[in-house]
Amino acid sequence: MLPRSCQMQSCAVSDAALIPSGSARGQRRSRITWRLVALAIGLLAASAASAGTMRIVSSYTLMAPGGGALLRTISVGDECPIAVVDGRPVRLALRSTPRQFPPRSSASGAAEARPSNFPIRVCETSLGSKVQSVRIGKTRVPHPARTARRIVLIGDTGCRLKAASDAWQACNEPGKWPFDRVARAAAAMHPDLVVHVGDYHYRENACPPDVTGCRAAAWGYGWDAWSADFFQPAAPLLAAAPWIMVRGNHESCDRAGQGWWLLLDPHPLRAGQDCADPASDFTGNHTAPYAVELGAGSRLIVTDFSAIGEKPLSGEHLARYRSDAERVRALAVPGRTNFVTSHYPFGAVTMGGDGGLHIGNAAIGDAFGAANYVPDLPHVTAMLAGHVHILQYSASDRAPVQIVTGFSGTAEDPAAAPATIAALQRIPGGEDVRDIVSRFGEFGFGLLERKGRTWQLTAYRADGRMLLRRLLPKRG
Repeated sequence: MLPRSCQMQSCAVSDAALIPSGSARGQRRSRITWRLVALAIGLLAASAASAGTMRIVSSYTLMAPGGGALLRTISVGDECPIAVVDGRPVRLALRSTPRQFPPRSSASGAAEARPSNFPIRVCETSLGSKVQSVRIGKTRVPHPARTARRIVLIGDTGCRLKAASDAWQACNEPGKWPFDRVARAAAAMHPDLVVHVGDYHYRENACPPDVTGCRAAAWGYGWDAWSADFFQPAAPLLAAAPWIMVRGNHESCDRAGQGWWLLLDPHPLRAGQDCADPASDFTGNHTAPYAVELGAGSRLIVTDFSAIGEKPLSGEHLARYRSDAERVRALAVPGRTNFVTSHYPFGAVTMGGDGGLHIGNAAIGDAFGAANYVPDLPHVTAMLAGHVHILQYSASDRAPVQIVTGFSGTAEDPAAAPATIAALQRIPGGEDVRDIVSRFGEFGFGLLERKGRTWQLTAYRADGRMLLRRLLPKRG
């Protein structure tokens, strides 16, 4: 019989301890029998834990730095749940107990700030790259595919409530904040991986009582706003595949950074880097680039440029991001298909208020030493980003393809970019761009798919209508 402690806790029992002496055939039968018993006990333990004082609010999988993945849960109760991983019961480790953070003054001033309350328990466990099955109770949790063939791209998903801009998106109206429909449509594509390019949280201030579209909407930086803005609408897509979470500027320490560290960041949670103390914001606003293997000669390089901004860099900021840039170059292995992702685009094509063309980002240019603001990165096929609230594909001969998918829910930007290459050719300064497609006023997602030795991008609206399709050109 298994020890009583194994019935509700993580345990591993060796075959030698379970198999009685006897014939080889008898030993094989006993081994199979006891493995089935261990699996049944694990399932019962997980079900009992889920059905007791604990209520699981969300379970999801994050691709992790260093390989493998993390199974993470958000729950209400006094303990972490038990998962069954490849037939073995594993109790998740505690990441964070319920906690409350003091008010942070937002761009709208101290009067609009309030404490950030997280009355939840966050737990996690590591999953190896060869895991075949993960369940919590009767719920299947996605595990990494050995080869990712279909990758959903989304970004800038939250509902904008911001007093400083007098911006009040109609969170209660699906047509005006359609992230839940985008998530369902993207999940129906059966992806192997989801990449969110940042800006999950937009509910910074209380909706005015005379604005009916967002009346009584959750707001602030606590769990209620995080749940309404991300976890509830994203639920079908969280259940469909593992995620790569890219940090956006809305998840910086002076905004929703505390929730970012508790809920979405795949790194260990450490005091001094968790956005709890404003004096440590410089540390809390950054993690080093890392690579996620996509299998079959492809990899995705993930950066945390959420606090880099768009102005020239100097001092410790310049030193930090130049080090990151060197790390990105080192991770872009020649001969592979390399993608890079950050929230800020490296080479988006936009129009300024003066009517002039703008390509690239001054801060990114400083980090990579690019005189024209756009890093060449010869071994990178495409750069995946958001921040600009549109869909855009642009290609040039001197830089990676730029894919912007900042159109998955947040109120979109006006038509501030050339829509086609014909429109671009009428504007001075776009000579290096040889292909561009921009879409405005549409909400949806992108889908990267392997096509032989190359990749294809297709973008869809939430209703399934195709917006663009391109084969990505090879580089390097």
